[in-house]
Amino acid sequence: MIILNEVEQMEEMSIAMQNYLELIYELSLDGKKARVSDIAKHLGVSKPSVNNAVVVLAKDGYVIYEKYADVKLTPKGKETAEFICGKHQTIKQLFVEVLNIDEGIADKDACLIEHVISNESIKAMQEFLDRQK
Repeated sequence: MIILNEVEQMEEMSIAMQNYLELIYELSLDGKKARVSDIAKHLGVSKPSVNNAVVVLAKDGYVIYEKYADVKLTPKGKETAEFICGKHQTIKQLFVEVLNIDEGIADKDACLIEHVISNESIKAMQEFLDRQK
């Protein structure tokens, strides 16, 4: 479980770094490997840009990375990425199920909002969605 200090650290993480972490998590699901080239392709950035980002994430304890190797999440990185993905899914679910927004648009909007919305708002959204079931 993410504790308050880690949430504060995550809030200080740039949106770009949160996106890198979220993508590394998604690429790592089901035992798949997160490679620099795959990350670059998905985000539409250069491999050197990805390399610089994962070096920062490694320094901050979110990933394990050695040049020319796969990027692996640390327990801290996995937990933080799951937290970010959870925010994304909650927002998207609210938009699709309650507001009847197209899933593609809801996904794009959730990706933007997840980085700036408060944890209190996410909690309220999740409680609302839970009551709708």
